[in-house]
Parts: sequence; C-alpha cells; structure tokens
Amino acid sequence: MTAGVPRDDVAGRFGTHCPVCGSALGDTEPRVDADTGRFTQSPSFRLEVDDSGGQGPAGWRVTMLAGNYPPAESTDPPFNPHSVDYVYLLCGDGHIFPDATPAFLGGTQRHRDVRQRVDDFNVVATVGSPASGKTYLLIRTLHQNLDMRGSWHAERDPARIRARELSPLEKLPTRTWTDRYDMTRKDGTAIHPSGTESAAYPFGIMQRRFPRALNAIQAMVRKVVLDGGRRADNWGKGFRQPLVLRTDSGGFRTWTGIADLPGELFTEDGVNRRELRMLRSFDALVWVLDPPVAHSSRRWMRLVADPDLDESLQLGGNLRPGTVDKSSADTVRVNREAIQNRIGEKITVIDGPLADAEGRPLQMLVTISKCDLIRAALRKGCGLTGLGAAGDVMAGAATYLGFTLNRWSAGRTTPDAGAGQLLHYLLGARHAPEAGRRRRVEQIAAGLIRHYSDDTEFWNLVHDGAETKVSIPAGSIAEHPQSLRIPSLDEHLDSARRPGSDGHLLLRDLVMSTIGCGIAFALGQRDALNSMHQEAWLTMRYFLCSPLTTVPVAKNDEQLRPRDPDDCFPPINERAAGLTQLLLAILERARR
Repeated sequence: MTAGVPRDDVAGRFGTHCPVCGSALGDTEPRVDADTGRFTQSPSFRLEVDDSGGQGPAGWRVTMLAGNYPPAESTDPPFNPHSVDYVYLLCGDGHIFPDATPAFLGGTQRHRDVRQRVDDFNVVATVGSPASGKTYLLIRTLHQNLDMRGSWHAERDPARIRARELSPLEKLPTRTWTDRYDMTRKDGTAIHPSGTESAAYPFGIMQRRFPRALNAIQAMVRKVVLDGGRRADNWGKGFRQPLVLRTDSGGFRTWTGIADLPGELFTEDGVNRRELRMLRSFDALVWVLDPPVAHSSRRWMRLVADPDLDESLQLGGNLRPGTVDKSSADTVRVNREAIQNRIGEKITVIDGPLADAEGRPLQMLVTISKCDLIRAALRKGCGLTGLGAAGDVMAGAATYLGFTLNRWSAGRTTPDAGAGQLLHYLLGARHAPEAGRRRRVEQIAAGLIRHYSDDTEFWNLVHDGAETKVSIPAGSIAEHPQSLRIPSLDEHLDSARRPGSDGHLLLRDLVMSTIGCGIAFALGQRDALNSMHQEAWLTMRYFLCSPLTTVPVAKNDEQLRPRDPDDCFPPINERAAGLTQLLLAILERARR
C-alpha cells in the first residue's frame, strides 16, 4: 500500500455505494453470478498517481478493490509507489473521490496519515431547458464567497463554511467550465451546451488525463464482470461527474456534488433514461427557469429590444448564439418552453424521475436566471405585474406567503426574528377568520411587488445585496401598515452561519422567494408550482439571479458581448446576492 495511506476499510470514510450513481464504492464486493463466477456489476477501483511534481508525464497504478487481482501500472513513466501524490477512489461507474492527498503535505509531514474522509454526501442536480444559462449560473455560484465582508472580528467562527482544496481530477470539470467562462469574458466565446463537453463524464476525464489507465480499467471490467464487453465499453459513461465542492463546517466534512444536466435529457427522445432516474436519490434540485422562452416574455421583451441592433443578434444573446434567427425564433422558443414545462410536470408525478410513491425529502431550488432582462424591462416601465398575464405575479407571491405561513403554523419551518415577525402578523389572532389572513397575505404580496417593481430596488435584491426598507400601507380594516427591514447580504450571511441555523427561514430568503414565486408564475409555471407547494416532501425556495449581470447580445454564431458598450461581463467571483443565497441553500447539509 502507498506510504502515508494505511490499508483500511474505506467504507467507514466514504460509505459503500456511490452517492451519484449507486454503484459499488470502496472495497464493497458486488454480487457474484453463480453460473459464471463473474461480478454482476463493476467493482470500485483505486487510482494512485505519481504526479512527478507536474514536470512530466504522471505514473499511475490501478487496483481493483474487489477480489484478488493483480494491479495494472504504468511503465512509461514507470510507477513509483514511494512517490505517490494523489490517491483516488473510482466507483463502479468511474465517479471520482479523493482517497488520499500526500501532495498537500511536504517535508517531514509527508508521511503522516493523509487519508481523506467524508462525513456526509450532498448531491444536487441542476435542470432546465437548453440554453437556460445553467452552466454560467453554476460556475458563478460555486465561486461565491460566504465570508462576511463587513466584519473586522477575527474570532474563531465554528459555523464558518470553509472550502477544502480539491485534487486535480476532482477539480477538472470545474476548471474546464471556469476556463470557458474566462473565455466569455476575454473574447465573448459562449460556453457550449453542457452535453457536449468531454470532461462531463468520468470516461472523458480519464481519457483526457490517464488514457492508458482507462484502458487497464476497461480490460479488468471486460475480464471479471458479467457481460464484460458491453460493461467495459460503457464504463464511466452512465452519469456525469458532478462539479465538486468539499467543505468543512465545525469540523464536519461534506462532499457536495452538483450535476449539470442538459435540458435535452427531458425531451421525449432523451437518450440517457438511467441518468434521469437517478434524480430520485438526490438531496436538492436546482430548477433553472429561462425567462426568454416563456410565452409571456414576447410582449415585455419587445420593450427591452434595442431598435438599433439586429434582432437576430439580440435573440441569439439570450437563446444561444448560432441557434436562432428572426424566422426561427418562435420555433426555438416553443421547443424550449415545452422542455421547461415538461420538467415542471414531471417533478411531482408518482414514479416519475423525482418522486416515488411516498416522496423523499427534497430541496426544490427554483432559480430565475437572466434577471438582467427583467431589470431592463422594469427600466422601461413594465413593472413586475407586466411580466405575465393579469394576476399571475400577485397569485405567485401570495401563494408562497400562504404556503409558508401554513408550514410555519404547522411547525415544519423555523423562521429568524424578521421572518417570524412577518409570519406572526400574517397569522393574526388565534381565532382570526381565514378571510382576514388572506387579506394580510395579499397586502404583503402587493406591497413587495410594488416595491421591487422599481428597477434599482429589484437589482438590490438580485445583485447588490444592500439593506433596504419596505413600507407597506394598510388597505382594509383587517390590515395594519407594515415596515420591513430587509437585511443586507452580510447580515444575512451572519444569520446563516450561526450554529444550528441550517434549515431556518431567513427574512431575506423569504422576500426573494416571494418575488421569485410571483415571477415564476408569470413565466408559465403556475400549475406546476401550485402542485409542488402541496407536496410535504418538497421544501420550496426561489432565487433571482443574473450570472452575466448585463443583457448580452450575439456578436456572431459563437460569441457574445454586453449590449451596453459601457458594460462588461463580471469576474467569476464577483459577489451577487442571489447567487450567494443560492450557494447557501445548496450547502444546506454542509452547515453546522
């Protein structure tokens, strides 16, 4: 065994099955077929890498962790077992986990126990229609910083979420998308569809970095697994390698994997049904809604259009360069809207891709992307209520407040002080009539909609994250004037990082979700979201995000640029309120 990595039962550190695909992980032996003596499924593998300090080709050794079979190792360069830098666990379908990282220690510390461990797995999927901006959204979200900027105190914060360094194979998918984002900033090259990137699957990662080790793994699978030829050919191609974030909070280590699933997966002829079915085992789902494809957007996007720019280039900036022109715009929108609607319809269907007959707890993080377009519409005097049919935004905002009130009164959610004060007002006296509660819910919903129909206040909620005050007048004898102080993003982070705050409903999230639900209703998801809110196993949250922060237009079939020549696309780690709040929700299981 490698120096610094004592032999042990890896099940204690990683469990026995892959959290992404359910395949064998670690030294768990798959079942043996009685007739052939072969494993019925592919076992797990250990990959040891001698990185040679990054100065040349890396040596490697692959060991199958089931049975008693000789390992395979590189001969050019020869593998040196005393100079291993990284050790990986590969599940039966190739998903990559960090077994040990000797390279992170140097000098006299190099021979310490450098095994990694995971105390909890947190698996998240991101879905949306094609070109909904999922990849831009994810890569910007993963680069948000969760530290408070306004605090000068250096005391130890036990609830602080700290990121752990990833080993090279773990970070390859994120590094790939980071480089693509940087290209967008540099010369406008748009990120390609998520389903076309070779590094999206374990097979592609291994093929890129260790092609001969991949061949050795396939040879072992072909030899010892039932139906080995087919299993070997398909190894590492079953489910995407997630974008990984490993964190510590209060000494608790969490592995968070985020799968960026292509919208095409939800078409009627989607090819990877097994990948779709695995969504049932995930802990959270980020459903990205794309405003430009909604039927209601045709009206208000005409307000946003620049009459001095080619219409096809403006459409391409929001629907993906090179995929749409003036004559095909309606067809593209209808097709993508159908996929967006199909996702909503499938979420609560029993025996569908997400819900079984009982429904396991799931965080549903509904994210409205491209909010720069909505901001542009507000600047033209549209108002939030103009984003959909009459009454849609109001119905959505009131629905979120009403269902949240019911969950709180039933003891299923814990609010912070600000959210609790608002919910107490909505509830009223113990024996208050239901009609009075409904009027107060509608009062708050209407007041928030009115306030955030101002483009500056809307952008403050979406991006800037400054403290703001919302004054809401009374409209009937059942109502009282309300003054809400919406905390700044720093104050929100302070509340979210307090020990035991995981799962709490914070006022800033409550307000963003109320406005977000209203906009989602306007984007044609009223029926689907009404159904979701009635499922006790779903925790509904809404986020308003703008990864690029400014309205883009196409330069040509491959490139984007900001429509406003004085704007630029933001640095990947530029703080944005909606993205930061989304990251906190994604890391809900990681907070201690």
